[in-house]
Amino acid sequence: MRVLVLGAENSMGQALLSQAAAEFIRLEAVERPEQGWQPDMADQLLNGAKPDLILNLAFYREQFQLGLQDAQTLEAQRAFEERLIEGCAARQTPLMMLSSARVFDGRKSSAYTEKDEESPAGALGQLQLDLERLLRDRCPQHVILRFSWLLDACPDGPLGQLVDQLKSTRLITLAEEWRGNPTPVADAARVILSVLKQIDCAAPLWGTYHYGSSEATTWIGFVQYVMQELIGSGQLQADVAIEPAPFETLPALGGRPRNAALLARQLMMVFGIKQRSWRVQMPELLEQLSR
Repeated sequence: MRVLVLGAENSMGQALLSQAAAEFIRLEAVERPEQGWQPDMADQLLNGAKPDLILNLAFYREQFQLGLQDAQTLEAQRAFEERLIEGCAARQTPLMMLSSARVFDGRKSSAYTEKDEESPAGALGQLQLDLERLLRDRCPQHVILRFSWLLDACPDGPLGQLVDQLKSTRLITLAEEWRGNPTPVADAARVILSVLKQIDCAAPLWGTYHYGSSEATTWIGFVQYVMQELIGSGQLQADVAIEPAPFETLPALGGRPRNAALLARQLMMVFGIKQRSWRVQMPELLEQLSR
């Protein structure tokens, strides 16, 4: 199967390509052009490469690491991805895309399943939901993978910003009861590659699936874990004091669901992909960030 990976230059694309190469699996990489992802490029890729499947990671960094919700960025993403979906529909080319827990409002007390009703709390979540619906409507052969908190070693991503904060302050304000599944980018890439391998075996496993590394935790609990890892590696001298604050009072969290925990049971039942513990994976990710 000829798989075209859009956004091969970002950390998700790099993690996926690295794991695929280790298994002698060839994926065709397309990096972001200098002018950005323009709508007409979707047609050019489909006409020129004639792929058997497209994996769309084009806006991974904007969506999952920076969480950009300004109108210009969202419109650029919408224009490109809508053209890509329509092009795949016209050519009957399967399309795999990433989405997130942002499609939910976060009011549920337990982890979200694929059957829960979507109700985004912000503009980025609404865009993700709009693209999900368009993909389902136009392309019967599709896979939507929703992730919780995706973490990579980019300095300006959520984990990089957190580590910088911990190293530069003695008091940090964090949201109370903000829950999710911390998911290292390498674990997410493992899941994507596992799905691709089974689709390559002609398994008709199209649909929407959730994944997050086990187990769900609060952001405060995650930060406490990161602090101890940094102290243990000598990057931090002592604990940083945490001041809890109501979730709604922190503007930086606008548009994010208070509860971003996702249940990965359906992915395991359909694909046999088991969750991995984020605690086991975090030391390596923190080491990458410190280089």
